[in-house]
Parts: sequence; C-alpha cells; structure tokens
Amino acid sequence: MSTTGTASIGVLFCDVAGSTRLYREVGDAVALRVVDACLDLAATAVQAGGGRLVKTIGDEFMAVFDDACAMCDAAIAVQRRFEEAAPALEHAAAHRLQLRIGFHFGPVVRTADDYFGTTVNMAARMVALAKGGQIITTGALADALPPARRAATRSLGGIHVKGVGDEVRVAEVLWHLSTHQTTVFSLMPAPRQAAPIPELRLSHGGRRWTFDEGRQSVSLGREAGNDVLIESEHVSRRHATIERRGDKWVLVDHSTNGTFVTPFGAEEFCIRREELVLRDVGTLGIGLAVGKDRENGVAYALTLHETG
Repeated sequence: MSTTGTASIGVLFCDVAGSTRLYREVGDAVALRVVDACLDLAATAVQAGGGRLVKTIGDEFMAVFDDACAMCDAAIAVQRRFEEAAPALEHAAAHRLQLRIGFHFGPVVRTADDYFGTTVNMAARMVALAKGGQIITTGALADALPPARRAATRSLGGIHVKGVGDEVRVAEVLWHLSTHQTTVFSLMPAPRQAAPIPELRLSHGGRRWTFDEGRQSVSLGREAGNDVLIESEHVSRRHATIERRGDKWVLVDHSTNGTFVTPFGAEEFCIRREELVLRDVGTLGIGLAVGKDRENGVAYALTLHETG
C-alpha cells in the first residue's frame, strides 16, 4: 500500500440502523434492496453538501469533506431528507429503519482510494456510539464549530476510546431543532453588556409560578420542599433545577429518568444529567415523555417584563 500524503480532512460514516433485523424479517434479497435505497438517498445528500464518497461496507458508507462546517450541514441534511423520504421507501418505515451518523475532522493518511489514521478511527467510533436517528461527533469538533452551529449541539460527556490515552468528549448534533428555538448551554463567558432578564413562568397541575431576576434557582421534584412539586414514581426527589445565569434560564437535570423537553414547534427530546438553555415557550416532561403522562407536564414560558 503506497500513500499519497497526509492532510486534515473531515471523515463521516453513515449507517442504516435496524438493518440486521430487516434481513432477518424480510430476507436477504429484499433487505439488500432496501438498505441500498437508504444509502443511496443518504449518499446523494452527502454529495450535494460537498462530500466525496470513499467506500461502502455492508450497510454503511464512508465519505470525506474538506470543510468541517460543510460536513456538519450535510449530516443534518441527510437526517432531514431521510425523515421526509422514509414513508415512501419500501419497508423503511414499517421496519423502523433509521440512519446513524458519526464524524470527526483531523489529519489522515491518504492512499489512492482510501483514508487511514486516528481521525478515521474516531469517526468510526462516533457512528458506533450513535443510536438510530442520531448524529454524533467529538466534543472538540463541536467546540470548533461557529456559534450558530455549535448552538445546535449538546454534550454527552466523555468516553474512553481504544488507542487514545485521554478521555474523549462526545457531542450530539440536534438536527431536528432549529437553533433559534433551543440552544444547549455552553461554558462561554457572559456578555459584558447588560441584557434584559426574562421572567420564567411555569404551570403544572392547575398552579402557576412566576420567577423574576430576583430568583437564582427553581427546583422541581417529588420531594416536599421543591418549588414545583410533582408527585409521581417516575420523578426523582430533586429531579431538576432551572437556574438563572446572567440573562438566561438554564434547565439542569439531576435525575435517573431524564427530562423530556418539547420547545414550541419542535420535536420532543430528552436530556439526562445535562444542561439546556430554555428559549421562548415549551413543555417539560418530568421523568416521562409528555405524550405518555400529561400530568407530569410542566409548561414554561420566558417573557420580558414590561416596565414603566
């Protein structure tokens, strides 16, 4: 194997989640046709976003990008395009097929028709971590994205990767959310200029609460003493807090079952022992998805208090 040089490049893997079950349930010939259709759809979106296909291995393909932002945007485009097209794809919706995407950016060793090195291995590890419908990347890459794109990521903590000495931080790209609706909290210094602080308004079980800039933290849980008491076996004693940090209200989950967040106009997603900046209006499912247990739903709204 002769190399043609080294360069920094983006490496993306896309995998069809649920393909093993599909082969078992519909047979090899039909499953192969369905998987190929899924990968063709994803590959078309990747190429439209500036990616170059390198190889296909079973139910997965590898692509490369010259630009990290283009790679991130293409990954989002792939998931959105697949979500739109899946109902019309043979067996895809009925067998709950989804795409998993993982990517990383860094130095690679290039041969005539392939790429090798730690960056490739890291991207492969990211797609292995992803669940169906997820986009996973490294925390280092997420941190390097421009603010608008970084705002649509959330930290998933650290993992140990074979061959890498230090713990690797992992992040999810929240492709189903628009960045103006929900922003994941990042440890960035607060702006120096004074910004208006919105009131936090909560409602649950016929009760309503309003918290202004004089309040630093609001607690939610099933134990007496919480500001918002929610009596359910799915709710932790001190399930979550909503903390005021500068001009933002930050949801902090402390629970076992997680908090299900539904920003207005967006799909529900879950955070578990993570932080999230709340925006505008929405609903929190405390310990359960709101659709499954509406009694646990806490509506929230952030409004600027009119003065004068």
